[in-house]
Amino acid sequence: MPLLPMILSVLLAQSLRASEGVLLYSDRMAAPAAADEFTIDELAARTGLTVRTVRFYATEGLLPPPERRGRVAYYGPVHRMRLELIRTLQEHGYTLAAIERVLARVPLDASPAEYALHSAVLAPWLPEQPEHFDRAGLERRVGRRITDEEIGYLAQVGALEVVGEDEYRTSSAVLGHAVELMRLPVPTSVLHDSAAIIDEHATAVAEGLTEVFIRAIWGPYQRGEIDSEQVVAMLGRLRPLAVQGLVSAFGRAADRAARRGLEREA
Repeated sequence: MPLLPMILSVLLAQSLRASEGVLLYSDRMAAPAAADEFTIDELAARTGLTVRTVRFYATEGLLPPPERRGRVAYYGPVHRMRLELIRTLQEHGYTLAAIERVLARVPLDASPAEYALHSAVLAPWLPEQPEHFDRAGLERRVGRRITDEEIGYLAQVGALEVVGEDEYRTSSAVLGHAVELMRLPVPTSVLHDSAAIIDEHATAVAEGLTEVFIRAIWGPYQRGEIDSEQVVAMLGRLRPLAVQGLVSAFGRAADRAARRGLEREA
């Protein structure tokens, strides 16, 4: 596959999963509980966490104190929703300090829809669960030995995150597209240069769209002009549309650049 179509396929693959992840996490956050109160064992089972983890979060101040009746502590919907949000953010790679800052903005009497809103706003555009590999595991996934330069390229294009010595995190879909690019008869330096150009302009686009979101959606929400459910619904549609628009714009721009190149050579 030629270089430009391959780059387009990477961008399109990202867009196809964007809205699914936003709605998946939003639905999980907004799902009603079957009971109004839980013991710590029931709360842990309902949120997919261990009792030890729930206690740890409570010790860190991420949960409000439970209601005690005698020697038994009871937890309510607020605890469940906060734990769901904590778990979601941790799955996205947020640190405990970052999660604490997010929770500080969520009032204890927030509705399920408000929790869903925070989940949707903070959900990654690529919600696929990451996989962890050491160097040998990464090479087995790629199908051959890889050089340090190639690892640098994979990290630069966002297909790979170096999380420690001989420890990497990636998603199989994005890694697969990046590896396909590496198989092309193109010097790695060219891939590095291409990735740097894409990253520079993608960052500018992302920052610009964030400003538009703050001005056109988040501002009206904070002023009470639209509600949280409307914001979640808009995010679910705007994310894939934005990426698909970026893919289309890139394709048109590449066509124009190719024509200009031919005209200069004529």
